[in-house]
Amino acid sequence: MSYYMFYDGYFLTASLPLAILFIVFGLFTVVGNIMVCAVFIRDPGRNLRRISNYFVVNLALADILVGVTVEPINAASYWLNRNDILFAYYIFAVLSCVCSIVNICALMVDRYIAVSRAFRYRTIVTSFRVRISLVAIWAFALHFALLPIIGWRSASYQVYLYALGVLSPTLVMLLSFYGLRRILKKQVEDLKSLSNATETAYTRRGVEREKRVSTTVFIMLVVFLISWFPFVIVDFLLVFGSTSQDPRVRLARDITLSLGFFSSGINPVLYAWRIPDFRRGLMLLFGCKRFRRVHNTGNSDTDQTQFSVGRTRFITVKNFSGNSGDSSVRCIGFSNVK
Repeated sequence: MSYYMFYDGYFLTASLPLAILFIVFGLFTVVGNIMVCAVFIRDPGRNLRRISNYFVVNLALADILVGVTVEPINAASYWLNRNDILFAYYIFAVLSCVCSIVNICALMVDRYIAVSRAFRYRTIVTSFRVRISLVAIWAFALHFALLPIIGWRSASYQVYLYALGVLSPTLVMLLSFYGLRRILKKQVEDLKSLSNATETAYTRRGVEREKRVSTTVFIMLVVFLISWFPFVIVDFLLVFGSTSQDPRVRLARDITLSLGFFSSGINPVLYAWRIPDFRRGLMLLFGCKRFRRVHNTGNSDTDQTQFSVGRTRFITVKNFSGNSGDSSVRCIGFSNVK
């Protein structure tokens, strides 16, 4: 049976403007995701070392891989079009793509466990298990990248790749998101029956935070699918159809493949837009002149932080949740620094 792999006789219809665009977007991808890693490592607001954020950093590492390998090869295709370089392009593309979608899947499953098993979250999602999961994610993605190297380059490989590496994590994410939203909806309804106003407000904040985080992960999934599924469809046409030599289909493949990697540069923007802790961490790391942490002696479950940006001093209070180990931060005031 004859078969098609997209690097067989592969060519990118690249022009100099496209090559420059790939270089610029590769730099944007690398810088943006390095900033995500730097904020997590430095943790200036002392609120990013939650277990779920390890998956965010792991996703950022996969996106950095796109910026330092895939995008430069995309740009180099304007000058070079050697088969060995294009094969390396394919390997790195598979590795980063599968790693990204499985990390997003892990984030969604983590949020589902945090809500559905709130009182057991710390015993289920331990630091050791998360580290094992991070290694397993890379091993899972790597095995897809290694299979063509050892000789499996038929159409059945691509069916295996898309079914197990893309479709399966997507289905798990959709089911987890559906279950998560059902639980959160029930919790909102239960809040209406609470008579304690303080308890209601505290619980409502926790529910709203989980809704926001789960929606953020879902947006990441939607961006990933919008970026990648057009290429998957075109690639299937090339593999199983009689269009492998059609220049229009090949042009569509080139365009959709290039668009697929743009999600790697968009993810850091989503973190800054949708996750307040990362946004605050970026502000502290790059724009803060003074930073001081003050413990609240009246309540062991809160932590007060003061920091200055420009001539403005902000005061925030961090509330720790005993159920899932997560925390929320709110600004309680600000004043001008003289």
